[in-house]
Amino acid sequence: MKSKRVSKVCWSLVVALIIAAMMLPACAEEVAKPPIKNPDTFIYATIGDIDSLDPAYSYDTASAETQQVIYETLIFFDGESTTEFVPVLATEWDVSADGKTYRFKIRKGVKFHNGNDLTPEDVEYSFERGMVEDYGAGPQWMFFEPLLGLLSSRDVEPLVPLEDIMNAVEVDGDWVQFNLATPYEPFLQILCGGWGSILDKEWCIENGDWDGTQASYEALNNPDPGTSPLQSITNGTGPFELERWEPGVEVSLVRNDNYWREAANFERLVIKVVDEWTTRKLMLQAGDADSVVVPRAYISELEGVEGLKVYKDLPQMTVDSFFFQFAVNPESTFVGSGKLDGEGIPLDFFSDLDVRLGFTYAFDWETFISDALMGEAKQANSPVVEGVSYYNPDLPKHSMDLAKAEEHLRAAWDGAVWENGFTFSLAYNEGNLERQTACEILQANLLKINPKFVVDIQVMQWPTVLKGMYTGLLPMFQIGWLPDFADAHNFVTPFMHSQGTFSGWQNYDNPEVDALIAQGISSADPAERQTIYNQLAQIYYEDAPGILLAQPLGRRYFRDWVKGFYFNPILPSQLGNIYALSKEY
Repeated sequence: MKSKRVSKVCWSLVVALIIAAMMLPACAEEVAKPPIKNPDTFIYATIGDIDSLDPAYSYDTASAETQQVIYETLIFFDGESTTEFVPVLATEWDVSADGKTYRFKIRKGVKFHNGNDLTPEDVEYSFERGMVEDYGAGPQWMFFEPLLGLLSSRDVEPLVPLEDIMNAVEVDGDWVQFNLATPYEPFLQILCGGWGSILDKEWCIENGDWDGTQASYEALNNPDPGTSPLQSITNGTGPFELERWEPGVEVSLVRNDNYWREAANFERLVIKVVDEWTTRKLMLQAGDADSVVVPRAYISELEGVEGLKVYKDLPQMTVDSFFFQFAVNPESTFVGSGKLDGEGIPLDFFSDLDVRLGFTYAFDWETFISDALMGEAKQANSPVVEGVSYYNPDLPKHSMDLAKAEEHLRAAWDGAVWENGFTFSLAYNEGNLERQTACEILQANLLKINPKFVVDIQVMQWPTVLKGMYTGLLPMFQIGWLPDFADAHNFVTPFMHSQGTFSGWQNYDNPEVDALIAQGISSADPAERQTIYNQLAQIYYEDAPGILLAQPLGRRYFRDWVKGFYFNPILPSQLGNIYALSKEY
């Protein structure tokens, strides 16, 4: 009897221990979860400062990350879609049968951050103001082209008549109407971009902005970079208001408690400029940042780290490229002596096709994709990348061939390049290890071909690099293109048109290209459009105005207490939509 009682007691103990063991993991996991740091604040650490707070001027992702939470557009992309839309400041819209008239009913009861009411006149003013000021390196071509059939206010001497601009956007009661010059399939997509942000007309004029007159139009058209009346101040309708912008340090935004929708989940959003990787990594691991930019070279350092949520293999519609400057600004300090004497380069150095092809064949894509992008990318064969309409995977692409590079560089400038050598400076933005690697690959291979080929690599802050690009100071520059809308036109224009963003900066001018681009966007025949974009890709391959690098797959890193992230390849922000995010376990 004693032994049986002992057995029964032991069995009960075993069962109790098993049950306790089964409960331990859940309990341990619950105990292991650290408290959420700064629960009412979202902190994002990035590598580049913003260029401007004026949505009609800025055309870089760093600026757009900030503006997209301050300002709002008439409509916006529906979640992850790039072709479906939801109402924002417009409650409804319609498009005429001929595709040339777009009408939007403006939402009532919306207030700007300063308390002023949103009106249809504010909407009309916002678009007219952007076209009036029309910064040369800005995004306003996306409105001039569909609305006026032009790319700039300066396509007509001395300027496009103000009446034409004002007739393109009109108020009709509660509605705002856009009168297009031609059908333009991607127009709704364009309205979702930051350049479609709606501003307060009264507030803009009070701060010295366009006042509706011809004199003000002439005075404010294409002003010097950084001189916009709205360069560093904001007044939008979005979920956050600007609290402070300390250039090179951080942008601090506070919640708009009078937001027309439900208030955002965070009281404050802080975007910190932290160029040094180790600092950003420690911030993320300690929970002092909720999301950070992670260079691919360091992704192994965060593999398996507890407390993180990583989204991988995100299909990005973007491509990084080198661009050759065909006519360097005479004030440039990046060209050495300014002569082809071994101590510098002439201002038109890259106007020689053999120089461009020599540099192109000197680049090693395999090493770049392996080392800089950790194999998570593919070489681009055209400005039109995968995922964009009219992409063609069968187009030709260059590969590294140092023998061909030498052949072209021996022929360049009638042999003077090979005989004398060259020296110039190549810059990249601090903290961008992918671009640093690309510079180093090109530098090393050119030196291998001829020890007289000297490329001096310089690291600079992003706003300085950006200014150097659009003012022509940099003999070569490297930048990536995130599409404004998912149509081939939005890639060939910035990469190839004489007034395109990058090609315009680099003074690339090919009349045949301009004509083909105009033909492509105006065609309603998909087969014709495909033929045109194939032809443009062939020209890019043969003319080599730049070195197309790679189309990467993306990653996003968050603390595991961040919820609500979704990925839309068009959105400029590492954050996705901050309004949808929250902190909770």
